[in-house]
Amino acid sequence: MTEQHNQTGPMLAYLNNTVKYDEGSVVLLNRRLYPEKTTYETCSTYEDVARAIEDMTIQGAIVIAIAAGYGFVIGLEDKGSLTGTELQAYANEVYDRLLATRPTGQRLKVILDACMETAKEKINAGENGEAVARAVHDLMDKETEKADYIAMQCGKNTANLLEDGDKVLTHCFADSALIHMLLEAKKQGKTIEMYCTETRPYFQGARLTAHSIKETGTKVTLVTDNMPGFLMEQGMVTKLVTASDKITLEGHICNKIGTYQYAVVAQHHNIPFYVLGYEGPDENSPHIDQIEIEFRDEEEIFYARDVRTAVEGIRGLYPSFDIVTPNFVDAIVTYKGVFAARTIKDHIRMEKSSN
Repeated sequence: MTEQHNQTGPMLAYLNNTVKYDEGSVVLLNRRLYPEKTTYETCSTYEDVARAIEDMTIQGAIVIAIAAGYGFVIGLEDKGSLTGTELQAYANEVYDRLLATRPTGQRLKVILDACMETAKEKINAGENGEAVARAVHDLMDKETEKADYIAMQCGKNTANLLEDGDKVLTHCFADSALIHMLLEAKKQGKTIEMYCTETRPYFQGARLTAHSIKETGTKVTLVTDNMPGFLMEQGMVTKLVTASDKITLEGHICNKIGTYQYAVVAQHHNIPFYVLGYEGPDENSPHIDQIEIEFRDEEEIFYARDVRTAVEGIRGLYPSFDIVTPNFVDAIVTYKGVFAARTIKDHIRMEKSSN
């Protein structure tokens, strides 16, 4: 189905414009088509949600995680009469399928673990699938509201690090925290200029990032993925800001492939690299060897917006992410504040002390 949005301001600033539960279905904004088309896809099964994640219909760590959580809900609803060990075995099946969609995703596992914990509690109490689904649905509504708050605060904290006149390079789509960063910078009276990479092979930067930045009223210039080194050498960039799909307790940053090379060149030119860290590091990833880099189908890099750009008979390689070591990161910004990369575990201490 296709819908028009009436929201004033940036469309992708809030999750409810991108993913929502609706009468036993999960409704997703097709980010492969946006902004040329505002098309919503309706997923009626958890397998539909899993495929939407895998084929990049939805993109962005937070959006994927919320979609998977609601996918868990509709999966349980499909087996509303099951109870006990049968229901637990089925819940495990749904969990495993949704978790396998993006093995690098930190937030995906956090959300699905929370869903499973809630489900187990209700199953052990003798509840059937329908009741368990309601409990997980309530959890996901709270998680969605929390995710919007986290993004807003993270963006505001990052805006405080920007200076009037900054020219900021970003890579891929850092999602709603980047939008809130720019909105807050404008409130503070700062004039910011943005450069964004196109981000092959799905062009998230050319479509999602550039469009969202434009909606904030910020000047934005699109560059190809191989131009940032030139921009930095020419003094055209003063800050580098990206998001991260996973952060270790040691301060390693796993983000869209290409981030590592930009971070290295930025340090060479004394350009600060700030990471939009949203809700902080992954407690289950203390070291770099806990990061599993997802390798996608090589066929995907042979095409640009469904048009083949490569010759036949060759091989391709498509690692989706790379890893930036802490020494290349000037600060990780979360909704709790600004942290040096190697002290990012302090975020967890602050979070636990405030709960």
